[in-house]
Amino acid sequence: MIRVAVNQISRSDLELRYGGTRDIYESFLEELSSKLVPLLQDSGVKFTIRKRMKSFDSYFAKVVRKARELNGKDVRGGSVLITDLIGIRIICPFLEDILKVEYLIRQNFEVVERERKGEDYSPQEFGYESTHVLVKLAGFVEIGGGAQDEILCEVQIRTNLQDAWAEVEHELMYKAEFTPFDEPLRRKLAAVNANLSLSDIIFQEIRDYQGRLQEELKKRRRSFLQKLQTETDDLLLEAQEREAASPPEPREGGGSPTVETIDNLLLEALTAHNTRRYPEAIEIYSRILARHPKKSLRAVIYIHRGMAYFGNSLYMDALEDFSKSMQLNESNARAYYYRGVVYRFLQDLQHALSDFDRCIEIDPYQFDPLYARAQVYFSLGDYVRAHEDCSRALSIKPRVVEAQRFLQVVTRRLQF
Repeated sequence: MIRVAVNQISRSDLELRYGGTRDIYESFLEELSSKLVPLLQDSGVKFTIRKRMKSFDSYFAKVVRKARELNGKDVRGGSVLITDLIGIRIICPFLEDILKVEYLIRQNFEVVERERKGEDYSPQEFGYESTHVLVKLAGFVEIGGGAQDEILCEVQIRTNLQDAWAEVEHELMYKAEFTPFDEPLRRKLAAVNANLSLSDIIFQEIRDYQGRLQEELKKRRRSFLQKLQTETDDLLLEAQEREAASPPEPREGGGSPTVETIDNLLLEALTAHNTRRYPEAIEIYSRILARHPKKSLRAVIYIHRGMAYFGNSLYMDALEDFSKSMQLNESNARAYYYRGVVYRFLQDLQHALSDFDRCIEIDPYQFDPLYARAQVYFSLGDYVRAHEDCSRALSIKPRVVEAQRFLQVVTRRLQF
């Protein structure tokens, strides 16, 4: 930071001092930026990063403005501090990203101050919002023959919408010599900011919903394949160690959501599905279908309900639902895969083979149908094709231990 005595404010002296510090501050700024970028990339946060050093005009204007704020006060020997001569701005899509980035900075740098602009607003107030973090880059440094205060950098963390508002407001209100005093104009500006703030909240809610939904979908797929693995697949007994079925997870919460939107119903159905309350899941999936959602969504719901039927040992109903999904979307590779799994479970290997063929024809770069078809070929005694499919599957996911062991079994059969 730069400390300027209020009784020593001279534009020419400050410009000379600024020129002597510029190169050193810019080198610290580049060093911080080069450390931040890989950390942000590794965190998985989507971001845009900007860096800047204040121009002398901007720096001098801030010194004068701070000095004016002290006017009339007892400032004998007083001084103003400039802590944001250099700054970095990190812009992210979602509100949750701000907390992630702030945590990342705290873990890797020395933070001397944190301020959340706008956190003191009442529910009726809207305005500039941003998280500002002061990072210490070095202790006292001698620049131009004089002792320099600690080298600090202000890191601003914002969402895309917060940044859009800040940029426009800065031009309209902060930098302009005349700001609108007309009440209707001020109300319009406040309304724009309120809409942007609400949009940020809604985007985050959608993001949270997607996260919960994706987690439930992962659990549901594991549950579907676990039933197949634990109840069948005797041909792999010599190639894999079976895992005990995971105990049902406790149900969180309870009851139906207050507003039964299709999104809420789907999340509720998946939660019931993943905790193996299959009849309840089937009933909720059926309620969604009764609302006659658009064709693409019906195709997805039929797949979910078919998997719940399979979990509940209603195999014919499962086959029917997967077939309905195909009728709605002939290019849905997953529907063919899941129906093939049920056929294989029922030992109808020819129908299973036909469905896996179609699935792979639609999308030849999937591990699951290639591995499943390899097992069908193995059961049919076609070890050459089983070896070929298993090898292709492992080229997509080379670390699947079960597939590695199965390939060893197939290879031994080929050597006989």
